[in-house]
Amino acid sequence: MDQGGVTWIVTADGRDARIFCERARTGPLQELPRLRMTATDRERSAGARHGHDERAPQHEPERRFLRRVAGRVALEARRGEFERLVLMGPPRALGFLKTALPPEVAARVDVVDPHARRHDDPDTLRQHLRQARARTWA
Repeated sequence: MDQGGVTWIVTADGRDARIFCERARTGPLQELPRLRMTATDRERSAGARHGHDERAPQHEPERRFLRRVAGRVALEARRGEFERLVLMGPPRALGFLKTALPPEVAARVDVVDPHARRHDDPDTLRQHLRQARARTWA
């Protein structure tokens, strides 16, 4: 198993996203505050206009925000900022996020943790990451 390279950890739900960097496998995590994202008022209210349209259910605001998060992650991937990706968040948010990632970025995902971790501090997040890796690689 490759132990080198930079891993990014994306913790997101339908309203907020934080990104952390792990420069060495199992090493300390550093938050990247410049990449922190919050849903705009427009994204939060987008679903209210669509009513019962099947193509835009009540989850459309969350989906729009997570598409924006995926776009930013994809941009940073093209810039070579990370080699591997970890996604953490509630199951629905993870589904939207994974769907929005371009295939070449989705191929970098090596751990998915379907739990809300957006409020975790770096040390707690690191413990959850270790547990998620153990489940994924078992």
